[in-house]
Amino acid sequence: MKNKNFNRNPEGHNQWVLRSNEEIQEIIDKHPTWTKKDFRGEGKLNPNKKNALLTRKETERSTLKFHTTGKRSNMTKILKHSTLRSITEFKSGKIDLYTLRNRSSTKRIRDLMTESEKKAHDKKIYKYLTEEQKKTKRIRDKKYRESLRN
Repeated sequence: MKNKNFNRNPEGHNQWVLRSNEEIQEIIDKHPTWTKKDFRGEGKLNPNKKNALLTRKETERSTLKFHTTGKRSNMTKILKHSTLRSITEFKSGKIDLYTLRNRSSTKRIRDLMTESEKKAHDKKIYKYLTEEQKKTKRIRDKKYRESLRN
């Protein structure tokens, strides 16, 4: 063994050149509704791995700013099961999307219940309230009944 240099490609031909953060950010800006998984070809909007625009290592760079992160929210479904008050609070900025989604989910579950199921559920919840919680609930219920009269 004369040559102890085992490098099969000493000139470095056909090697992958890393893309800069600016180049990757331009690609991300072209698709504002895509998540990291979509760019890798694993998401719902881009499900084919062959059409992946970025690699996993490129999407993990901390300096990049993705427009969409986490779970996508279907706003029509959320608004359909939301109260008018919750919608106006969301539009004015008093509550965030997480709170609106949580409220609409709770309302949707209650809307699907029958009256007897609602009563049984309320009794079950009321049974585990502390005395302080029961006191504040009585005050809240009294204010609500007064608002209905007016």
